[in-house]
Amino acid sequence: MSSGDAGGVEAVDPRVGQVLGERYRLVRPLEARESGTLYEALNTLDGRVVDVELLHADAASADDVARFLETARTVARVGHDGVVQIFNGGRATWGDVFLAVEHLEGEANDLARVLAAEPPLPWDRAQSLLLQLADALGALHKHGLVHGELRPESVRLVARDARRDLVKLRDIGADQLREPGVAGERSPALRFDPRADVQALGRLAYRMVTGAPADFEGDAPAPSSQRPAGTLPAELDGVLLRALERDPERRWPDMASFAEALGRCRLTRRQSVRVEALAAAELAGNRAASGAFEAATNRRHRAWNVMSVVAAVVLAILGLHVLLNAPGHVQITTLPADAEVTFNGMPVPARSPIVLDADPGHYVLVVSHAGFETAERTVDVTARATVDVAVELSPLVLKR
Repeated sequence: MSSGDAGGVEAVDPRVGQVLGERYRLVRPLEARESGTLYEALNTLDGRVVDVELLHADAASADDVARFLETARTVARVGHDGVVQIFNGGRATWGDVFLAVEHLEGEANDLARVLAAEPPLPWDRAQSLLLQLADALGALHKHGLVHGELRPESVRLVARDARRDLVKLRDIGADQLREPGVAGERSPALRFDPRADVQALGRLAYRMVTGAPADFEGDAPAPSSQRPAGTLPAELDGVLLRALERDPERRWPDMASFAEALGRCRLTRRQSVRVEALAAAELAGNRAASGAFEAATNRRHRAWNVMSVVAAVVLAILGLHVLLNAPGHVQITTLPADAEVTFNGMPVPARSPIVLDADPGHYVLVVSHAGFETAERTVDVTARATVDVAVELSPLVLKR
């Protein structure tokens, strides 16, 4: 389809075809923004596709625009893979400000769309995203920058190298082009205080794990109170509520300490099958399935009680048989900790360390992670015994 066929949008945009900075030719608009438009563009010098953020000259004062461009120059020096790269910037001949930034190849989405489709996120996925964001924000802080406008729309998720959740942080310093608030003051992001981003990431984390925004008149309810029991780590309540403190002095002092605390939040090693299945049904938004699972669980519990009585009567006869066939336990530790684990063909929805119950027998364990060699292990499980399996993946070596 030609540009003129796309609903007439590109055909009526007078900026399409214009060249900025003597090299960036605007190809098509991608996204309308409060202060301008995001375009796909072509670098005419090397043929590379880039994105161009075009910021209207009347969106802010000259001082604000100058400050924004200086922020962009600093961001360009950060060089962190979790931050969208900025290549160049300047003014168009008609006065608008532009930034040439990294074009995200392949499938990309923003976190807002993900949260709209999958509220809330499983803890394993949410933790991975949060740790990536904390690392990217920490890199900004080391260069004397705060993001100042962290929200789901500021986070792009890119599928790359068989991974779907590589974080790309954008819109850094975008609030500097917004109008002053009702009190006549601009965003505190103009003053360097990393604790502003700590609270913003805490709000984002709260929304990710509960499905609800962290906008409360008083204190926020504990995240665990918004989810089925056992689906969030016990430590997470205190970690997030500290990040959400209204008084900056009571928050985590920096992004590194917040990230360290988030990294220690893990689901209990002995999650029951009931909790895992209930969480899966709840996180999929399937309330009916969740209720059906609860009912089925109750039936199984009643059946187990009856079986226990019968077993007590015939224990003398079947005792040896029961002992020989009692479940064993498999404790799996992987490095990297977020490696994907498949046990006897079934994906395991948990993160290392993992403890599984298994009947006596022979099983196949497969551990994989993007950028590493896949490892396969045979696991022999005996009755009432615990088998420790530690798997450290080897980095993938590309042959030249």
